[in-house]
Amino acid sequence: MKYCVIGEKLTHSMSPQIHKQYFDSYNLDGEYTIRQIPMEEMLGDCKDILLGYDGFNVTVPYKEKVMKYLTDISEEAKSIGAVNTVVNSRGSLYGYNTDPYGFASMLEVNGIAIKDKTFVVLGSGGASKSVRYILKKLGAKSVAVATRDCEKGKSDGYVTYDELENYKADALVNTTPVGMFPNVDGIPVSESVISNFNSVVDVVYNPVYTKLLQTAVRLGKKAVGGLYMLVAQAMKSQEIWNGKATDAALTKAIYNTLMKEYFAKEGGNIYLTGIMSCGKSVKGRRVAQKLGWEFVDADKYIEEIAGESVAQMFEKGEEYFRNWESEALFRLSQRKNLVVATGGGAILKDVNVSAMKLSGIIVLIERNVDDIIANVNVSTRPLLKNGADKLRKIYDDRKNKYYSTCDVVVTSCENDINKTVDDIIKVIK
Repeated sequence: MKYCVIGEKLTHSMSPQIHKQYFDSYNLDGEYTIRQIPMEEMLGDCKDILLGYDGFNVTVPYKEKVMKYLTDISEEAKSIGAVNTVVNSRGSLYGYNTDPYGFASMLEVNGIAIKDKTFVVLGSGGASKSVRYILKKLGAKSVAVATRDCEKGKSDGYVTYDELENYKADALVNTTPVGMFPNVDGIPVSESVISNFNSVVDVVYNPVYTKLLQTAVRLGKKAVGGLYMLVAQAMKSQEIWNGKATDAALTKAIYNTLMKEYFAKEGGNIYLTGIMSCGKSVKGRRVAQKLGWEFVDADKYIEEIAGESVAQMFEKGEEYFRNWESEALFRLSQRKNLVVATGGGAILKDVNVSAMKLSGIIVLIERNVDDIIANVNVSTRPLLKNGADKLRKIYDDRKNKYYSTCDVVVTSCENDINKTVDDIIKVIK
């Protein structure tokens, strides 16, 4: 079976990697390639090219232009006014749109609610239409569209970019190509606009950590990149082509593999998480030594930039410490090839998780809590000043968060620390 993605410029598409992993997972004989079609051919007649494939995906700027070649279009794609998936059935082309599924899946796995929430969507093109469609379908309270078109800006549901300076909502969604490779320094809105939202979502996936998302993290916002959406919509395309129901576990596995490959190539960090005294620092130092990377003890780095000890910061309140922790993780997320041993509570704030996920791989160090309680030094742990038994409650309160935020779980083998170190290294290499 032959499939491809069509577009005008596709030199850095990740789609072939995604679909190859799908074929390998199901042991299917299929190939997925890139097919660049010049605009003049798309506007002319390229149907013979399209009929050379059993199915294909469509990316910008052809999601609307391809529709003239189709025999029929799904009701969802008609409602959106754009197509991203096409099936060749005996010489007739049928169009669908899997972007809404991909976008909704991305928000769900990142814990961003849609129902009764307010959204602002940057851009009014094909991707924007898909995003707006699914947000409204899933019960968003309101969805406004930011546009630079003065005429549209006067219509209901539209706002101008100038009006965004004073426009507040739950989440900001970028569907424009601003910030996409190779123009990675672009950012679609100002800091003052970003500060008006609780969460920021960018459908751009290359780079993973766009300037928009970096700014959002620096301002303390939850930030989500577009790579998971790309994988999820691709899995939905395969469901249409091959009839196999979309597997959420396979979607996540492919996403994790792509992130690993991306950071191995572009440079990224390893963030070690887990309950206090699970061995993050000891193992982290050895991992860094073997990789030739820099090791960072997050608590010591926080002390360095704050000019106070952790104990002194906790005397001013845990929130005071947590704010410095967020500042530290943001600064570390701007660097590459670090092994970071995070504090036990680093995963408690969404912005910290965003900083780590967008700049590296989060590895949870799993160790039996009873063993930790038996050996922990309470004198160096402000949260345990009333005794080590409090550690069990802290662990129980955080356990679900540890597992839901990590990319990989590595079980600590206390009798063979080298095995644990090697398991961590395999995460990135």
